[in-house]
Amino acid sequence: MKDNSIWRAVREGRAALGTGLKEFASRGVPWIIEASGFDYCMIDHEHGAFDLETIADLAGWFQATNVSAIVRIHKSFTYLIPAILDQGIMGVQVSEVDNAEEARAIAREAKFPPIGNRGISGQGMHTGYRSFGARHASEYAPWANANIIVCVSIESLEGLENVEAIAAVEGIDMIAYGHSDLSARLGVHLQLEHPTFKAAVRRIAEACNAHGKLARGSAETEAQIEEYWRLGCKVLNLPGNDVSTWLDGLKARAGRAHARLKSIGVPEGGISVIVPTPRCAGLALHCDAGVIVPTASKVI
Repeated sequence: MKDNSIWRAVREGRAALGTGLKEFASRGVPWIIEASGFDYCMIDHEHGAFDLETIADLAGWFQATNVSAIVRIHKSFTYLIPAILDQGIMGVQVSEVDNAEEARAIAREAKFPPIGNRGISGQGMHTGYRSFGARHASEYAPWANANIIVCVSIESLEGLENVEAIAAVEGIDMIAYGHSDLSARLGVHLQLEHPTFKAAVRRIAEACNAHGKLARGSAETEAQIEEYWRLGCKVLNLPGNDVSTWLDGLKARAGRAHARLKSIGVPEGGISVIVPTPRCAGLALHCDAGVIVPTASKVI
């Protein structure tokens, strides 16, 4: 069993840097994330398509690295927390938490007694396939309670109004926020430099600092990395996820090639993509400068 890399980074006095997975789940992904310098990875169950078996595979592969994996779920899936943690996942991030009662319900599912009421499972990935038997309560449970990160995410005006009470809940280790949802409900969608949004982030960070909880900042710019660290956000989720990182990298590489070829007179072309339909017909799509435009051609 490995200690949580988020807690390790905090103990070492540095920021715990995180990224996210929404699309890809191959065995090499955790190694790539570790080689890139991240401390943790958020596996997106809320907006991704990962089932429990895929999450279990990722948990095992992440255990071979020094990167801890946490899983994001919506609060309507709180009942999945014990099963997720039993696969060896090192934390959960629960979205759209609005009040202290919801936070306490999450802590009950994720923490063992005396903090919560998580059910006891025998040996598995979460115990390193060791059997603790009657020593579970004295050895494994205290380790799990100290290492498993329980994070709630503020994404509504109600949650923001109750953030101080949420931060006071025993068993909640970290508070994040959904920068897209929260800014939208504040009336400044994705205006992340807007004073209203900045005040909300500051309030969340101050609540965490006051109650000894970790604050997780979603730093979308380099300036915000420094700003949020100074606010007390010891955990920083960096922009994007596997999808946006892959797209950005591929676009940059293709863009450099197109620019070089254009400089020697090679015309820029598009890409035709055939999209099958149930009748084995397809619509030819023409991709030009990153925009997919339907054409009149059709393949039968």
